[in-house]
Amino acid sequence: REASRRMLQVLLYIHVVSAILMGIYLVLPFLLNRVDKLQSGASQFGFLSVLFTTNRVGQFALILSFLTGGYLVSKADYSIVWMVLAVVLFLGIAALSGIMGKRMRLALKESSGSAIKPQLGSIKTLALINGVLFFLTVTLMNFPNWFA
Repeated sequence: REASRRMLQVLLYIHVVSAILMGIYLVLPFLLNRVDKLQSGASQFGFLSVLFTTNRVGQFALILSFLTGGYLVSKADYSIVWMVLAVVLFLGIAALSGIMGKRMRLALKESSGSAIKPQLGSIKTLALINGVLFFLTVTLMNFPNWFA
């Protein structure tokens, strides 16, 4: 009984830390707006490389959050509607962050930064949608009783 409670606490801690790491999706649209403002292609390349890495961290955190959340849901009583919405939102974030990562990889193909401009519009759009989905996910997680 005590070991089960400790396991639950550890997984809840990992779940919350991974949710904090996924917070990059709320900030990413604003950071991507700065890419245009940088003067040289090399500085755009460097900044976008950092944002690409943060997207990877967000994807890793998403996987951790999904796995720990699955365990936590199995130990509690949530409505089917809430669970379906949670899974759909997580899959949406996963899909869009994957597509955004591919666009970023294409943009980072040339170290001169010449490939960034053609990809930047879609990267910004994907980041904005991902930010909205993450906001909805956090809201859903904080108010599960609204769907009881």
